[in-house]
Parts: sequence; C-alpha cells; structure tokens
Amino acid sequence: MRSPIQALTWEIWQRNRRTVWLVVGIILFGWILNLVLPGSVHTSAAGRGCLLMLNCVLTVGSLLLVFGLFNHTEFNPQTEWTGFPYRHFALPVATGLLVALPVLLGVAVVELVYLAWVKLAFAPDSVARPGWIAAVVGAYMVFYQAILWTLAGFRTLRMIVLGLVGTSFIGVALLPLVTQYVSSPWLSEKVLFAMLAGLALTAFLTAWMCVARQRCGGGRGRNGFKALIERIADASPRRTKGFHSPAAAQLWFESRRSGLLLPLCIGVLLLVVIGPLSWLLRNDAGSTVWILAWTLAMPVILAAPVGKGFSKPDFWSRDLLLPPFLAVRPLASGEMIVIKMKVALLSTSLSWLLVLAFLSVWLPLWANLTSLSMVRVGFWMVYGHSVYPQYAIAALSIIAGLFLTWKFLVGGLWIGLSGNLKLFIASASAYCLMLLLGIFGLAILLDHDEAFRQWLREDPDRPLSLFEWLAALGVSAKFWMAAVSWRKIAPQRVRRYFLAWCGGTLCLIALAILVWADGTLILSLMAFLNFLPLDVYRLRNLLILVALLVIPFARLGLAPSSLARNRHG
Repeated sequence: MRSPIQALTWEIWQRNRRTVWLVVGIILFGWILNLVLPGSVHTSAAGRGCLLMLNCVLTVGSLLLVFGLFNHTEFNPQTEWTGFPYRHFALPVATGLLVALPVLLGVAVVELVYLAWVKLAFAPDSVARPGWIAAVVGAYMVFYQAILWTLAGFRTLRMIVLGLVGTSFIGVALLPLVTQYVSSPWLSEKVLFAMLAGLALTAFLTAWMCVARQRCGGGRGRNGFKALIERIADASPRRTKGFHSPAAAQLWFESRRSGLLLPLCIGVLLLVVIGPLSWLLRNDAGSTVWILAWTLAMPVILAAPVGKGFSKPDFWSRDLLLPPFLAVRPLASGEMIVIKMKVALLSTSLSWLLVLAFLSVWLPLWANLTSLSMVRVGFWMVYGHSVYPQYAIAALSIIAGLFLTWKFLVGGLWIGLSGNLKLFIASASAYCLMLLLGIFGLAILLDHDEAFRQWLREDPDRPLSLFEWLAALGVSAKFWMAAVSWRKIAPQRVRRYFLAWCGGTLCLIALAILVWADGTLILSLMAFLNFLPLDVYRLRNLLILVALLVIPFARLGLAPSSLARNRHG
C-alpha cells in the first residue's frame, strides 16, 4: 500500500466485505421492489403507509449493518477487553489518524446509505427534513464509535449507554417537529445543527484522548472512575465461603457474566424513560394503557436480542467456539445447559420484579386509571359482577410474561452453543425475513382490503380454521421433535422439566380461557372487524393450541448434543 490510509481502509474492507455486499443487496432489493409494485399501492393511502413502513424497516436494517460494519474493536479474552484494536498501536501512524479514519469512513458510508434510500426508495414528500435526519445519523456514528472505545472496560455499562444514546437520538431527530407546538429559538435547525456538531466534535476529541492514553500504556484499570468502582466493590459484601459443587461455581460464574444484563437494561429504561414519561402524561387517560402495555412488553422485547447473546458460549465474544476455560470444566454438557436455564430464570425473575415494583408505585400513586376502569367494568359484567377473574387474569398475565421472557432467552441455546456461525446468522436472518414478509403481505392485503373482506364474508370461519390447523400441526411437530430430542437425556431430568412445562402450560391455558370469557372475546373481534358471526369454540381451541406452543420443549432437548459437539471440537 502506498499510504497508511489505504492500508487501514483496505483492512476494514477485507474484514467486512460480506456485510458491505449485504447492505448493497438490501438497497437494490428496496429500489427494485418500489419500482415493480403496482401503481395502486403507491396511490392508495393504506398502500403508501405500508410501503413507507417497509422502506423504514429496510433502511433501519441497512443502517444497523453499517454500524456493525464500523464496530472497529477487537476482543482480547485474556484481558476481557473489547476496545480499539491493540495491534494498530504498533503501527507508525499518528493516533489522530488511527481514530479519525474509521470515524470519517463510518460517517461517509452511513450518509451514503441513507442518501441512497432517500433518493431511490422513498417518495419525495415522505421524509420530513431529510437533511436534519442525515446530520443525526452521522453524529450518532461518531458517538457510537466514541462509546465503543472510551467504555471498552465496562461492557455492561457500554451496552446500556449505547441503548440510551440510541433512544435519545430518536427523540433528537424529532426535535424540529416540536417547533410546530413550541416556539423557541433553541429549537431552530441552525441552533440544533450547531449543538449537534459541537457534541459530535466533543465525542471525537474524547475518543482521541482516550485511545491516545491507551496507546501510551494507560486507560485500563487506572482511571479514577475505574478505581472508584473497584473500591466500592472491595468494600461491598462478598462471598467468603467456597462453592459446594462445580455446578454452584458455574452458576455463579454465568450469573456474573450475563445474568444481570437484562435486569440492568430494564431498570435503566424504567428509571430514565418509562418513569419520567408516565409522570409527564399522568393526566392523560389514554396514555395509561399504552404505558402499561409497553412496560409489560419491555422484558419480552428486550429478551429477544439479549437472548441471541445469551445463547452463545460467551456472551461478550464474537466467536461461537467454546472457550477452553469453559470446555475443561468438570461438568457434563447437560449440566451446563441446566445452569444456563437457571441463570435465564434468575435474569427473568429479577427483570419482572423491577417491572412489578414500578407498577406497584405508578398505578396507585399518579396513573390515570380511567381507561383501565372501563376494561375492568367489561370483565366485571362478563363474569357475573365478580372481581376475582380480573385478579386471576392479571396474575396469569404476569406469569405468561415470565415464560415468554424466559423462552426468548433459552430458545436459541441449541443454535448458539452449536458453534456453527452460519446457522447462527441464518436463524437471525430468518426472523428479519419473516418480519419483512409480514410487512409486505400486510401492504398487499391493505391494498386489496375490499376483496379480502369479501372473501371473509363468504366464509368467516375459513381463516380461523386455517390458523387452528396450523397451530395443531405445530403442536404435533413440537411433541414429535421433543420425543426425538429428549430420548438421550436422563429420565429424571426429563421428568423434572416435563412437570415444570406442564405447570407453566396449564397457567397459560387458564389465561387463554379466562380471556376468551365464554365467547365474549369473539363478540369484541366481530364488532371491531365488522365480520359475520364466527365459531366461538374454534377461537377457544386456537388459544389453547397457542398456549401449548409458548414454552419451549423440543429445542431445549437439542441443546446438550449441540454443546457436546462444540465442546469436543
């Protein structure tokens, strides 16, 4: 290479060329899709809305891939350090160039991808203030890399800060729209551009100084904040007794490594986002239902991405191969899976304990319960003026949330512990593809809503019967796969999990029957969707079948064999 800039740029390209081609493919797919869709989709309001949603999902997905592409860090398992690549410190290049090159390349590429979407896919009037959004995206790239490098020694804190800064930038992107309701010179685009540029420059200079300090031999374990945390940890109560078994030691190890991440994320979001929002909207009756719904759904939603990392042998490593430190543990592969399941249960319990603590403070003190009272009156009338079914539904809903959260944490263990990177990426891509197909199908459905409604009026039980048969086939396949996957596992362990599965599934079935409310749910659906009378008992059967599918069974039986193959190379 003729210059260090060319060499470093070539290294970034070589390491991420597959991701680059994937981003290019997504952009081309979105461009061609917008070209080949019929004109009725572009002219109808429903079609434009669904197409806008699809373009937004594809844009966000491609931008996230670009951010992953410029995750300019490396992991050192000996020092548990995931920061700026140490090997670059030995290059005869100034630190400013080492820091500025990935930052500038990241900003240029993310702006280029965003510009491609705006010009090729989105309608001219569908993106409000594209220049401001471009500035926000570029600034977040600077903040993203600065956080990765400056908080390299605090992995959990770094993930929380990245999440908070990312959600904050969503609000920052909407600030110019606030000027329609609030007149303030501080909200003008010129002032906001200057403030954003100043913050991005500050973040870049902070990253520069931090990487320079690391290059000179400092930065890890020597700063004041790190020393303060170490002093607090030394003064806090700690375990003084030895572990009574290898399983207990492994449980403690797994809990410290990955078991507290989900509760920390839940706690920070409740404290920083949900709590202040609930206080600001305390007088709005309609917002209470939405805040309650998002609060209850938050552990389940966050468990999906956290579960992808939790399913790997090492949460913080990119490598799916089992580290030698874990491979030589005096534990059977099945015992290690059981420990993973226990840590997931502990993480789930702590997360929902925080949610319940927030609800126990918010609902009786400052929440506007008018909308919830209407829902309670409906159930009160259905169940003969009795309030006990309402309490049962509330308790069983929390239990269902616990099981769903735990499901997302452990459902991918058989993939993450297999050591197969292609299978791991394919599983994540499959969920994204299903989401895109769902949005695309919804766009087509809304574009032909009259034909769809006419098809439903001909036989309203037809789609309900189809879903019922699909759920029945899913249940049959689940039990057949469970019989195959659990046959090599110890009978005692099979009986224990089967009893736990039966208890949890019975709770979900009870919740389904209570919500079904002797057919009242079908009346609400008919009124909402303007359908002809539907089969009440088909809906009940469908809810019961879905309850049988919620808690994982068959996939967990594959996890020990996957781990054993990974463990023995």
